Amino acid sequence: MTLLICEPSEPDTYHIPDFSLFAGLDQELCDGLSDDVVVTSYKPGQIIIEEGELSRDIYLVLSGKLVGLLLSENGKEVSYTEITKGSYFGEISALDGRPRSITISAETDCKLGRISHAVFQKWMVAHPVILQNLAINLAQRNRALTERIYGLVVHDVEKRVCLYLSRLAQSKEQLFPGGVLQPAATHEAMAAFIGANREAVSRVIARLSRKGVIEASRKKIVFRDIRALLD
Repeated sequence: MTLLICEPSEPDTYHIPDFSLFAGLDQELCDGLSDDVVVTSYKPGQIIIEEGELSRDIYLVLSGKLVGLLLSENGKEVSYTEITKGSYFGEISALDGRPRSITISAETDCKLGRISHAVFQKWMVAHPVILQNLAINLAQRNRALTERIYGLVVHDVEKRVCLYLSRLAQSKEQLFPGGVLQPAATHEAMAAFIGANREAVSRVIARLSRKGVIEASRKKIVFRDIRALLD
């Protein structure tokens, strides 16, 4: 399924990849729904939604990468999730009407398709399969979040770093001896994602390098001993 959306200020046509939100809808219907989507460009660092605000729109990620952050009670910024092309966000507030739970900003140049709350409500009433798809996606995210919380509770920082690196390498098809992550996440980014501090992550990376598990340099990690990484 491909949605075609034109931004009024530009003559180009934007091609949206398959979104799980629209699974089961035919092409003609998707083309009609696309008329209600407003495409907007964002620069790195720009905030799209902010924790606590009362907006209820939904966003489709057409291109680029975003990051969702939440602020803990003690003021420490904690990374929540990375959002990439083909994903969507904002559906929680669209459903329950409560304030946004995280702040989402652009990490790279992005193009987003915005669906107003009123339009999304109309879509769900007219096409119940969208609501079914949304429920399935929320269940999947809940499972992933449960697994992540479990990992934060039962594992020490070194194990969390190893799991983070192994999962990232697997997603990039680099989980093998000689596999490379480049650019690799900064120590600050790793720490935020796994719920640790930068100094602790730096010590773990240095220790793994000394053991020959990985070879780390600026913005690059080479995997040497996969068995030790997964042990």
